[in-house]
Amino acid sequence: MKILHIINDLSKNGGAQRFLIDLVSHYDPHFEIKVLILSDENEYQAELKECGVQYLSWKSLTFQQKWNLLRWPDLVHGHLYPSIYLALLAIGKKRLQTEHNTTNRRRDYPMLKFMEYWLYKSFDMTICITGRVQEELIRFMPRYQSKYSVVYNGVELSKFTMQPKIRSAFAKDKVFKIGMAGRLHNYKDHESLLRAMQSLPQNYELHLAGGGPKQEELQALATSLGIEQRVHWYGVISDIPNFLNSLDVYVQSSLVEGFGLASVEAMASGLPVLGSDVPGLDEVIGDSRYLFPTGSPTLLADKILTITNDIDTYNEASRYSVERASLYTIDKFREGYYAAYAQLCPEK
Repeated sequence: MKILHIINDLSKNGGAQRFLIDLVSHYDPHFEIKVLILSDENEYQAELKECGVQYLSWKSLTFQQKWNLLRWPDLVHGHLYPSIYLALLAIGKKRLQTEHNTTNRRRDYPMLKFMEYWLYKSFDMTICITGRVQEELIRFMPRYQSKYSVVYNGVELSKFTMQPKIRSAFAKDKVFKIGMAGRLHNYKDHESLLRAMQSLPQNYELHLAGGGPKQEELQALATSLGIEQRVHWYGVISDIPNFLNSLDVYVQSSLVEGFGLASVEAMASGLPVLGSDVPGLDEVIGDSRYLFPTGSPTLLADKILTITNDIDTYNEASRYSVERASLYTIDKFREGYYAAYAQLCPEK
């Protein structure tokens, strides 16, 4: 079966991009896979070459090459806007898209509703990354709910310790390292995390991995709060396991988070994980003790102190994380998608 994935870019700063790489890294020889990128940004070239997946840039193709490529596959798998609309040009092919978030900016504009009707009607299947993502999609576009299903994202658990960070005691002068990995943009809520730091004692540091358009604004906020000496900015990093192993507590502070892959990776590293109480992430974390309302830095600071002020509470949260992470394996994730491909193209 020939499968063409279409995505905006392959930056290491995005969760959907990482999702795609994890999906195509191992596959049955029965499948032939190509990846089409709308931009020229591809930071996963080595990984794609290693697994034998051909990648192409839309910008560098001639009109004839673009036509031939869209005629090549049996199935087109679209990721993100506007790539999902380009997938519609593969006329006569089976089409599948992944719904990565519980909402998007297009849903805020009634004038675009007819385009969304056309989109969901034209795709043979829409796979949501959590049950909450599916619920929100049904609420927005109930007409085509028979085409919606759920396949949870997965993590290569072998890359992480999968061991609780059990501690017997904390030193009185211990420096607690709080961390988060995620793109610095409007869907995240780094502001609440920075403001929470202002309420925490001086022996608490914040370590942020990821880059994005809001970096200067967030750095200015840290300075205005007087915490700039306790906030460390890493930019986009490739060694996520090493970054997570250096932390004591992980926080996923987001306004929108369909799944929260980084939070599962933190769980797999044995870290106590706190997350925003938003659809998708709440389902993945699965316990209200480790959730906090968005835009509530004081409550977030209280949650962090609750975990770090009591060794038994810390150890319990660490054990819970490892147990929870075991639900989201990379094998279940891949099996779900390749089963969907086979369902749409049973004779290929």
